[in-house]
Amino acid sequence: MRAVALTLRREDGRIVCESVRVADTITRRMHGLLGRKSLPPGEGILLRPAWSIHTAFMRFPIDVVFIDPEQVVIRIEHGLRPFKTASCRGAREIVELAAGECERRQLEVGDRVAWASLSSLEEGLSSENALQRLEHRAEIVLASDDQRFVKLARFLLDGRGYDITAQVRPNEIRSTLENGGDAVLLDAGDGLADALKLSNAIRAARPEIPIVIVGEEAATRSPESARVYDKWEQMDEAIDALDASLGKSGSHR
Repeated sequence: MRAVALTLRREDGRIVCESVRVADTITRRMHGLLGRKSLPPGEGILLRPAWSIHTAFMRFPIDVVFIDPEQVVIRIEHGLRPFKTASCRGAREIVELAAGECERRQLEVGDRVAWASLSSLEEGLSSENALQRLEHRAEIVLASDDQRFVKLARFLLDGRGYDITAQVRPNEIRSTLENGGDAVLLDAGDGLADALKLSNAIRAARPEIPIVIVGEEAATRSPESARVYDKWEQMDEAIDALDASLGKSGSHR
């Protein structure tokens, strides 16, 4: 399974980094840039969720950007050398860039940033396939009370070619589905039993619509009859399940 790739932009649209790989699992966050001999300009790594890093065993310095839950840059560590640490309380994401990139791209503390998915052309697909992908973006209804998770889900779903047609609280989802939606991503939080009851009620009303459930440490508590994914550590697997249920060939497995 390969990592999602995103483009980091300022809110005004100016590009900060053309290709940022998302490290959204424990394994990816631990690996980071270890083993690489360099990080070329225009490439980066996004650690999420994270508020501290170390550069032990790395071979080159990096710029480290700390971003809060509102997508505002709250600290920049320029040219952090190997075998050093850096942290910033209040950060939700950390972006690792080539040393000197923040100065070259004029990124500063206080800037608000945004994520955009790499185009299909940048991923090496033909222009015809790229147009088809843009024209056939499935619409997901995202049901969650957790705004931190909503932000994570939004950029991961966008990176995999989905649109979010509605973002609602779980208890509002049945009325929302009356107006459309191709699939549901349902955040159970820590209330797995209630989420399973809601899922059964949705399926009774709309048996054709796929439902993927995520939750807090939910994978260890899933019943045999329904797969539930951890909302922080298994989002790739959850979106793979959406791919499969909607017949998409673009699974990242």
